[in-house]
Amino acid sequence: MTNAVTAGRLAGTPAAPPTPQEARTTWPRMAVLGAALLALGVLALTWTDGGPRVLLGALGLFAVVRGVAVLRGVRAGLVERAGAVTGAGAVWVGLVAVGLALLSLTAASWVLVVAVVLVLPVLAAALPDHRGPLLAGAAVVALAAVGVGVLGGVDELLGAGRTAAAVLAGLLGLANLAGAAGMARIARRPEPAPAAGCGGCACGAGGCGSLR
Repeated sequence: MTNAVTAGRLAGTPAAPPTPQEARTTWPRMAVLGAALLALGVLALTWTDGGPRVLLGALGLFAVVRGVAVLRGVRAGLVERAGAVTGAGAVWVGLVAVGLALLSLTAASWVLVVAVVLVLPVLAAALPDHRGPLLAGAAVVALAAVGVGVLGGVDELLGAGRTAAAVLAGLLGLANLAGAAGMARIARRPEPAPAAGCGGCACGAGGCGSLR
């Protein structure tokens, strides 16, 4: 879903721009994910009975797959051991989401309402540089949810949650498609020339020192 560059930006730390080789391996995944999220968002908006359940189930499966990938990375030593907690949590949350999506539309709708309310606080925790505006937005969303529930009732709240989740999925899909287009442009650039004084012959074998 993200690469090293986007991860660095999300963490608020500077990151080097992706190389053409990195972009060539990244943009197809971003494009597929973006198209899938956009399709799920449109489906959830147009198919009232089953669309939100499909959206929740698909997001749950994605969380399971990502969690398993993180756990495998921990075992292989590619991810820090602290990532095991994140990976296991993603697997657990994903399985619960899939189960509730299969259970009923009402259960799926409640999960989507909670997800919409929590998305901004989670982003605030992940993006300390933008914590103030995100927490302010989270307060507005929470108050809006309470207002809809009190004034319109539970059915109105669940409907609003389904709609908001579908719109967010669609917007995230569009963002990924835009990012994939940018990565595709970078992928078409020629590889940078080797640094001065380097013939480029030993880099793949461990560097110039490997020939000494």
